[in-house]
Amino acid sequence: MLLALSLSLSACGGGGMTVTKAGADAVLNGATLATATSHWVASSCKVQAELTSDHGFLSVVTDTAGGTTVGSETWAVGSNSNNVTVGPGLGGESGIFWITALSGISGSTSSATFTANVTVQTGSTPQSLGTCTFTLTQKGLSVPAVSPDAH
Repeated sequence: MLLALSLSLSACGGGGMTVTKAGADAVLNGATLATATSHWVASSCKVQAELTSDHGFLSVVTDTAGGTTVGSETWAVGSNSNNVTVGPGLGGESGIFWITALSGISGSTSSATFTANVTVQTGSTPQSLGTCTFTLTQKGLSVPAVSPDAH
């Protein structure tokens, strides 16, 4: 009787278990911003982002006038694992935009695409960009040698 039980367990594939990552954990670009090997581009929303497992967050936002703001911040899980908040922000100066939240993250680095509702902020005014589709670019995000204050 014990032998039959043992055989049926091994026949069920009682081996390993696959863990599927979701939310921010599914769209990470590397261990740190300095060593990231990829980043995300949402061309229609004019934003780029890089998220790392040490909670680093690098964003590039291009405004309607063509000005670009680069922000290096940190991310944290928001109200659930599919939402992230980004902070502490780039200051209260109007005209400088940064990503403050990604919500409803759906997708993964393995699929090379994800969608999320993107919120940017300028000064103290948040603005929703709506749902943006990000595609994976196999290169870490390079930061121009310009500080956000020089915008």
